[in-house]
Amino acid sequence: MLNISKKGQINLLVSILAEGKKYKTVADLEAKMGLSRRSVFYWLKQVNATLKSLDLDDVQRLSQGGYFLTQSTLDELQQHDQSETQPLLNVAERRQMIIWYLVQQDAHLSLVNLSERLNVSKNTIIKDLRALPPLLPADTEIINTSHGKALAGSEVMQRRWVYRQLAQQNLLIIHKIQKLPHIQMLTERLTQLQADTGNYYTGDAAQTLIWYIAWLLNRLQMADRALTTVNNYPLDRFSQWCEDLLSRYGRVTPGEVGSLRELLLAGQLQQVNDDDRFAKELLMTTQKVARRFSSVSGIDMVTDKFLEALATHLYSTYFRIKYNVQYHHANLTDVKLEYSYLMNLTKYALQPFEEFLHAPVSSDELALIAVYFGGEVKRLSPDWLESEKQPDVILVCTSGVGTSLLLYQQLSARYPNISFSQPVSLEEFQKIDLTQGAPKLVLTTAKLQEPVDVPTLWVQAIPTSSDFQRLSQEFRQLGLLDNSQETKLVHAVLDIITDYARVDDFNGLTASLRDYFQKTPLETTAVQNSRPSLADLITPERIQIATEELDWQAAVHESLVPLQIDGTVQPMYADRIVGITLAKGPYMMIKDGVMLAHAKPEDGVNSLGMSLLLLKQPTTLVAQGQSRQLAVVFGLAPVDRDAHVHALSQLLALLQDAGLYAELQTADRPEDIYKILERAIQLPS
Repeated sequence: MLNISKKGQINLLVSILAEGKKYKTVADLEAKMGLSRRSVFYWLKQVNATLKSLDLDDVQRLSQGGYFLTQSTLDELQQHDQSETQPLLNVAERRQMIIWYLVQQDAHLSLVNLSERLNVSKNTIIKDLRALPPLLPADTEIINTSHGKALAGSEVMQRRWVYRQLAQQNLLIIHKIQKLPHIQMLTERLTQLQADTGNYYTGDAAQTLIWYIAWLLNRLQMADRALTTVNNYPLDRFSQWCEDLLSRYGRVTPGEVGSLRELLLAGQLQQVNDDDRFAKELLMTTQKVARRFSSVSGIDMVTDKFLEALATHLYSTYFRIKYNVQYHHANLTDVKLEYSYLMNLTKYALQPFEEFLHAPVSSDELALIAVYFGGEVKRLSPDWLESEKQPDVILVCTSGVGTSLLLYQQLSARYPNISFSQPVSLEEFQKIDLTQGAPKLVLTTAKLQEPVDVPTLWVQAIPTSSDFQRLSQEFRQLGLLDNSQETKLVHAVLDIITDYARVDDFNGLTASLRDYFQKTPLETTAVQNSRPSLADLITPERIQIATEELDWQAAVHESLVPLQIDGTVQPMYADRIVGITLAKGPYMMIKDGVMLAHAKPEDGVNSLGMSLLLLKQPTTLVAQGQSRQLAVVFGLAPVDRDAHVHALSQLLALLQDAGLYAELQTADRPEDIYKILERAIQLPS
């Protein structure tokens, strides 16, 4: 918590304004402070008076009613930050932290100790403790000891509680665990396990396992925490991996090996070893499931691609249910309500799987599988063939379901006035009568086996900027795109932007650019000036020069250290960027040697910011079988789709100026680099 006054409400209010999303409404402040609207306004005045005494800017107010602190004030307030000892938590977060302390077996958890740790009164702690029983790990209870409160009961359930918090991205607990040793070692070992077994986890599942095992190894340093129960398990690559790891860093018992092996098998996979005997058996069951769904839905779901994808999902589901590794996600509640009809179809279809499993599928797992079926139903929907408006472009894909839908979404968002078909396979495409509806173009990621009477254009599954340039040109020639000067300019700018950065919302960006070009020069200038420049975001304190040799993952983490220190991003943000790169390849390389390291705002961004790391010893980025040299890392923390656009345009200008970029590469001091950034903002962008 920030500490700028002897009055707690002032410290609380300024801390709320400084945390999380940049703009806070009065309703936000009322909820966080537990005060009336009138009281909130009173304390806003008191905060402004205190800020004035510190020679800082007042609390700013948007015309729409949002309140925020200026960046200069936020920077100055860092010296008043006591968040490590006095975290600002809401009720749910505070109760989660109490359970965390109990699970950790922290000594002396008295009312006084907890109230001091959590910066609340003893009465508040008493209320929290009364509300905790339904939230505790299963088969546990809080007991009183001579040293305070303690948690008694199942060690396995306490561990599963920690695992579930990590899987659900509890940032408070992730922050605690990220400080533990062995993270890098575990990352390397888990990567090797995946290569050895041929089973590859999703990025989130791998990260959850790494964090959990780091915590587990630390817990096993406590003499009485090891599982002593007998756990019969087969001698396979997973158990051998567990035995080796625990013998080196923890304690080896049958209970420990078996328990860790269960979690490894329950982790969500994105690829399964086809030669795995169990996977082959499961694929046969999956075929029965798909046929049952087809029989009650009237949609043919029995395609090789879908069967492989669903079997991969059910592989993890099988072990989650078998070993009671509960899956839960808040959004699934909405799925159960909105897609109740699909839930029923899915439940019917899953009967062969439940027989194979010898157990029922939980409602949460059922909802997750229903979403999976729903996505395939939408992908295979023949509605576009039957609708009055036939597609302008038929999309033929051979990549995975996820990549195909991503390509469809990119094209639909970037070209909203063009009608694209849902992605179809080569086999499905051959069944389409092209004389019906007369599409103007066939867009394909594969080579068609036979020529067709419709113009055909090949594109990569994940298009590059040159691909989009070819597409725009083709669409204009076919009359699918407006040839007005304004539209040409919008798409020209989009083509330039995608040369240097990933754009997830082309529809929104297109609309913003069109609005921009429609404004008068006077209005345009005002809009530009309202956005921070490259030099505003990359201040000297956010510039680093690394003289020692770093691998690419360490370089990404190092580049974001200044943004972590000043609170712009959370520690998990760098991990998320590394995970995305490992999963999707080096698409963040915006120029030879230059990486724009970024993720989404919800991945751990608190406020807008950028950083720069110059590597005097360039390294190599290797991901998804692709290799790129890396010499400069620009860290970007976006808060929306608009605020950083002006700075990025200046960054593009810098990278396109060969002389200025060469100066940046040879600079020896952060001050020199900052001067280069100042010169860059004068370049036409």
